[in-house]
Amino acid sequence: MLESKRDTKRTQCCRINKMALYLVAVIITFAALGIAAQQEAAATASVSGEEVISLNVTQMDLQDVLRLIAEKADLNIIISKEVAGTVSLRLKNVGLWEALGAILESNGFTYREEKGIIRVLKLEEIIEEKPMLTTEIILLKYAKAEEMKKASQHLLSPSGTMEIDIRSNVLVVTDTSQNIEKIRQLVTKLDTGIPLFNLMGILSASDHSLAMINKRILKVGERIDDFTVSEIGGNSVTLKKGEQVVTLTLREELSAVEK
Repeated sequence: MLESKRDTKRTQCCRINKMALYLVAVIITFAALGIAAQQEAAATASVSGEEVISLNVTQMDLQDVLRLIAEKADLNIIISKEVAGTVSLRLKNVGLWEALGAILESNGFTYREEKGIIRVLKLEEIIEEKPMLTTEIILLKYAKAEEMKKASQHLLSPSGTMEIDIRSNVLVVTDTSQNIEKIRQLVTKLDTGIPLFNLMGILSASDHSLAMINKRILKVGERIDDFTVSEIGGNSVTLKKGEQVVTLTLREELSAVEK
């Protein structure tokens, strides 16, 4: 009886020891996997970061040098036929991008990275970022649109355009906001004088008279092109703008009526 109890206790102890060993093995395995994952992440980070290289070449073709660097750093480099030259240099522990820039610039080239692809370009082919363009309409009061275009289009940038609308007598300018402002200032200086008023008819009445000017029907006190109608007579209309006074008279053939 006593011996049977001892055997049972021994069996239980063996089971506990086996369970403990299994748990220890599991913990060690997961720990090893974690270390391996950390090491893999560190390796990936070192590859994605800027790599330091040493390079020693003599009279080597530029395209071959670029292929050598691309192979070493696992880069995607597009090399056109125009990329040519020979390279002789010695670089020691230099950053990858610094080395690439020095190699290319010494031969009149440079590079641009776009979505993980390195494009080799001539220095003179680098296109500056296009400025932001906007379109604005500039209304002319006195000058003709064709004449104002000739006088102001020299202020346009290479990317700018200027169109005219003869019917509404406006300039339609597409350019940078700075250039449009320069054109606007010039227009303000040149677009001066008295606009063309065409008095087409007068209607006289006891309460108030009406005049048709440039196909607009106006009464005293109303404005047209910054001028105010100050008086309407039997065959003439007086317009005022500050101290400036303009008198419009009906043509004889319009004012003569048979009784």
